[in-house]
Amino acid sequence: MTAIFDCAVIGAGPAGLTASLYLTRFRRSVIVADEGRSRASWIPRSHNFPGFPQGVNGKELLARLKRQAEEFGCPEWAGGVQTLQRSEDGLWAVTLSDRQVRARTILLATGVVDRRPPLRDCDDAIKSALLRFCPICDGFEAMSERIAVIGNDDHAARETLFLRSYSANMSLLSLGAHHISHDFCERLTASRVPIIAVRPDSLAIAGGKLVAIPLGGEGLEPFEVIYAALGVEPQNQLAQSIGAGADDSGCLAVDSHQQTRVPGVYAAGDVVRGLHQISVAIGEAAIAATAIHNSLPPVPAQA
Repeated sequence: MTAIFDCAVIGAGPAGLTASLYLTRFRRSVIVADEGRSRASWIPRSHNFPGFPQGVNGKELLARLKRQAEEFGCPEWAGGVQTLQRSEDGLWAVTLSDRQVRARTILLATGVVDRRPPLRDCDDAIKSALLRFCPICDGFEAMSERIAVIGNDDHAARETLFLRSYSANMSLLSLGAHHISHDFCERLTASRVPIIAVRPDSLAIAGGKLVAIPLGGEGLEPFEVIYAALGVEPQNQLAQSIGAGADDSGCLAVDSHQQTRVPGVYAAGDVVRGLHQISVAIGEAAIAATAIHNSLPPVPAQA
């Protein structure tokens, strides 16, 4: 007989793990489906997550969240989800890689995937904190460094201007021709930030720094920190397959209780909004888990 869970949590990053913690403490049956590719696992050390004055490594934080959830009822763990389908009885059929389960509600915490620059050894550059993706997360740690932002549009210009508060030595490297608006070009010029078109195939790491060659020019002085501002790919395929709906950026639309346009399907974390912060994901997960609990029949009290 196919198991029935109160909630299938899809994704085991900070949002998914927080939701599973809340739901197990609400005495709900939970299965957490995950492919083990949380964006948070790439964080060398986060210094803006509350409660860790010395910072915390992303993998360590995920491990702590998982252990904490297991302290209160041990949610069931599973691999990735292949399909979601609503059954005639109102339950969700969740097809996993090795089995099928059923769930009364769904929480989508599927996150986003960063678009990476054409740089060899990207993984090593991320682990060493040379290549970064979130100025809000760690701009403070780049204080006074020689910083390059890689991108071709107003989003990249906006991130460059944000980082200008931390360093006077900023450059925006466009991969060939850029599409930055006149307004942002003027703002960059006023902030003494050059826009430099570079050969995409010239990006490389040498001596722990980024080197790049401008189009038709000589090599630049190496950069000590790189921020990729090439956007993200929201992992919304499952949501789209059931009609949950997304905005123009691909983020899922939710109400004040984190419920999507599909009744009984909730979403939290980076797949919901552009502010990719662990603290935001955790807050949304708490809201979603509480709404899920309140939407279900009461759990009988223990004698």
